[in-house]
Amino acid sequence: MFGTNEKFNLVRASFIRSGCGFYIFEDYYTHLLRLTNYKPAAMVLTSPYLFNLRLFSGDKELPYTYFCDAGSLRMDCDAGFAQFAFSDTDQLRVRGKGVTLRIELCPAVAEDGMTACHGVRPIQDGNWEAVFGTYGKLLFKPLKGSIDALYPWNSETCGYDAVIFDLKPDENGEFEAAVHDDMVELNVADDAYPAFDELVRESLASFDNFKKIYNKPAKGYEQLFEYTAYIIWGHRTMTGGGYKEPGIMFQSSIASAFSWQQSYHGMAMLNDTKEAWREICMLFLYQNEKTGQLPATVSYVGGGSSGSNVQPCIQGFALDALIRYAGDDFLTPEECERMYPKFKKWTEFWLTYKNAGRGDDVTAINSPHDSGWDDASIFKDGFPTINPDVIAFLIDMMYMTARLAKGCGKTQEADAWNARADKLLNTLVTEFWDGEKFVTYANGKPVDSMSLACFQPIMLGDRLPQHIIDKVTERLTEEGDFLCEIGLCTESLKSPLCDYSANTFVSGRVVAPPHQFLTVGLNLAGKKKEAAMIARRWCDNVDKNGVILGFAPYEYYKLTGEKANITYGPVASDGWCWSPWAAAATMIMVTKVIPDADEL
Repeated sequence: MFGTNEKFNLVRASFIRSGCGFYIFEDYYTHLLRLTNYKPAAMVLTSPYLFNLRLFSGDKELPYTYFCDAGSLRMDCDAGFAQFAFSDTDQLRVRGKGVTLRIELCPAVAEDGMTACHGVRPIQDGNWEAVFGTYGKLLFKPLKGSIDALYPWNSETCGYDAVIFDLKPDENGEFEAAVHDDMVELNVADDAYPAFDELVRESLASFDNFKKIYNKPAKGYEQLFEYTAYIIWGHRTMTGGGYKEPGIMFQSSIASAFSWQQSYHGMAMLNDTKEAWREICMLFLYQNEKTGQLPATVSYVGGGSSGSNVQPCIQGFALDALIRYAGDDFLTPEECERMYPKFKKWTEFWLTYKNAGRGDDVTAINSPHDSGWDDASIFKDGFPTINPDVIAFLIDMMYMTARLAKGCGKTQEADAWNARADKLLNTLVTEFWDGEKFVTYANGKPVDSMSLACFQPIMLGDRLPQHIIDKVTERLTEEGDFLCEIGLCTESLKSPLCDYSANTFVSGRVVAPPHQFLTVGLNLAGKKKEAAMIARRWCDNVDKNGVILGFAPYEYYKLTGEKANITYGPVASDGWCWSPWAAAATMIMVTKVIPDADEL
């Protein structure tokens, strides 16, 4: 799947396993494979908790190639190999032959030195323990061969000059070892270890079983489906630490499950609606009982926090799409009874704490995070803003709150919620649609914006009037406006504010999340061919260049001809390479939006 001579390497993906905190990636600059653990939530670009993986024969370092699939990763050289597998009990297993494997602490920032390591000590039976403070503790246990540690102490710096673990072969030239992590809970050496090949089979079986929750991909996208499913599967957490239930992380270098991304994932799981519904509901486990607010994130190091960083109420849109695409058999009266009060509180949070003060249900926000369009031109005139995209989320949330109320027999409450949703929808189309786009207001005045966000209310699908559906479709399928060869630009290519240079997000780049909203919305509005055309452009691009969050559409700006300042490569400012967020958006396009049009 990933390798030195494969279509994709581990620069824009990582070797990872569902439920295991360890992962391995290829360094963009040195091309060495590097090992770390995502549970401490340390950013890869700045983390001091990174280990280089190197092969030796005696004192000579050996060049290697590598290949990995969902089961294992293997480093090969002329003298032998080293092979890695993970378990869902936070255990790394490695075996090799003909070589010594060196696991060497090497921080992302050289000046950090060995500060991550607080202590190394030998313990019984040739085991080694290394303490890394807030990053946890590692136990290295030889199962075949031996492990030597090198950790010279520097009395002047009061720290180690190096921290190295060498996994050495036995008299037959073979070694095998286990590495345990105790970031969340204390792990000790097991009494018995399953065979290495058994771990590989378990991982492959786990991945194969996980893929069953999705529809089959559109013809021609089978490999993209495998790649996308692997990213999502690998970022699925276990219960533990701050996780009351398994979640799906934003990316391995930011080991948090973000609120709205759980719904992105859930709405794509059309072949297992119970799991889809569980994902959509996950963040309600951390709901603020007083205000109804959901946290922005949850991670291993802590449960949900209800600070000022609020993410959109996407749960209504996700549930609406799930019901339309896969039916509502999962919404038993018991489930509706369980979740109706939670949906109601979350909806009321927006209606109360984000109310625009007009005497109706229109909302206003003071942060782009409440919308999700971080640096979009809809915010160029400041705050507070009244956003049609946010209102669209709330309309869907109201309709789905009504659906849950009806499902548990609260008919009058369901009617009331439907009536409020109908009224807000009418307000959206009569006050915020200007004949060409939906308009954001800042401090009471319309914002002159050419952002793709102006069309996000198409997510409401056939709830919108036909003339709006037709105009939005026209704008989104016009070449050179928003549409380019690789999908939809987040700012019109005709806009003087279009910017897809380094350190930008949704001010011009072609990024995954809007493609999910807009293609699903067009699909639900009956514009299936147009939705699939846009989806194909996105999917064809990531099938070629990797499933990452965003891309610069061109090397220059169409309006001015000026060259764009683009940082190539998967660094934090350009690509955000380990991104299940992009995978979730891609998954629903490749398994639903495109196949729907292919069936016409």
